[in-house]
Amino acid sequence: MMDLVVVEWIDAHSGKGWQDLHEIQDHIGPLYCRSVGWVVAKTAKYLMIVPHLSGERNGNVTVCGSGDLAIPISTIVKKTVLRKSTRKPMESS
Repeated sequence: MMDLVVVEWIDAHSGKGWQDLHEIQDHIGPLYCRSVGWVVAKTAKYLMIVPHLSGERNGNVTVCGSGDLAIPISTIVKKTVLRKSTRKPMESS
């Protein structure tokens, strides 16, 4: 099993099509995001989570994940572990 986490992070965003420049300037700033998922991998630059897992309790079925999200480590504001794992996530360089 992998850690189940809530990740709070900052993301870039864009507006809705053509807008008056004053309206664009009024909405300057990043987008605050929260994501929940199982940690499946971690590198020096990214944390990979998936919100959906299947096959864990189905005997010899391969465990699969869906909805993978690679969050840049530099954008993470806070990470809260909801459920601790005894296994480490896969580490890559």
